Amino acid sequence: MDVRTHRRPDGRVVVFPTPPWTSDQARWAAQFARRKGVSVLTHISPDRVDELQILADAGFIAARREVRVDVDVDKALANVGEARLPPGVVAISAADADVDRLRVLDDALRDDIPGTDGWRSTPEEFADETFRTPAFNPATYLVAVEEDTGEYIGLVRIWMNRSGPRIGMFGVLAAHRRRRIALALLARCLLAAREAGHQTATSEYDETNEASARFFERLGAHRTGSILELAPGS
Repeated sequence: MDVRTHRRPDGRVVVFPTPPWTSDQARWAAQFARRKGVSVLTHISPDRVDELQILADAGFIAARREVRVDVDVDKALANVGEARLPPGVVAISAADADVDRLRVLDDALRDDIPGTDGWRSTPEEFADETFRTPAFNPATYLVAVEEDTGEYIGLVRIWMNRSGPRIGMFGVLAAHRRRRIALALLARCLLAAREAGHQTATSEYDETNEASARFFERLGAHRTGSILELAPGS
């Protein structure tokens, strides 16, 4: 069966067919979930109506929807470029961070992101996905650190993909929110992206995540589409 699988650090398994989805592929994926006793996910555009029906016939249902957005870098910097880190908080590049402490922060922040709760990377997994990818750029992956304690309290990362910058995770631990930390980090990352010659960045967020929606609204982002996450029904 021409379907690839990838087990994520949260225990969920993402399935990647050779498109388009066929009935055989969809049934295999649903059976794989039952046989292995794991949560299986696939992602598909809502406009692929025929394939959505094939997946529905195999027992897949919509688990959540992500909104896709484009961010005009100049507009975003005009809106948030003056954001500054609060006193006692400094920014460092992920390239200069303690890798294991950064991994723990990443895991903790993912618990508050719809669809990634329970994410627990091994040190090797985290290093592979962070520093050994061509999209990593030290100037666009920043970590907020509390000076007094040295605690890692937040991060923003923009992946510098060949197709253009993508705003990946951004977040701050609950005890340190509402201090404009994420905005200040993002402003620095966006400035670095603009200095590298980029005018637009992309991103996505769960449509139920009101905080992310407000964040991107503040940047002046505009919606470009959506993507469905499907999983076999119980």
